[in-house]
Amino acid sequence: MFAKISLIILSIFLVTCNDTIELPDCSTTICTLNFVTITVRVKDASGEAVILDNYQVIDSKTGENLATNFNGEEYEYSKKQGVYPILSDANRSQYQNKSATLTFKGHINNEEVINEAYEVSADCCHVSLITGNTEITLD
Repeated sequence: MFAKISLIILSIFLVTCNDTIELPDCSTTICTLNFVTITVRVKDASGEAVILDNYQVIDSKTGENLATNFNGEEYEYSKKQGVYPILSDANRSQYQNKSATLTFKGHINNEEVINEAYEVSADCCHVSLITGNTEITLD
């Protein structure tokens, strides 16, 4: 009799146990008005800014190049400072409530001089950097 009762209780427990993770409802979340951009600073051994001929930010899962989203006057100014955006809040919904691996590839004279991996994520409001080197020094 005890075995039957234990089996019934265990069955009820297993049926009611839900192993799916419930994602937060972002529709009621209050966010700051800050616009977050994760950047990488590239410099040479003497500390001078390195201007890359071009760069890519590749999402390892989709193969998408996110660097095409960055352009305009602000980007050109940042590039002269050796600062390159890899992800911004403009991509927040794409990475919301999950993490992703991005690869930053930089080129000078058609030669790849940088190949760095970054783990990123986003919540209801902003993108964030989990791991990755935000200061790269080229020799």
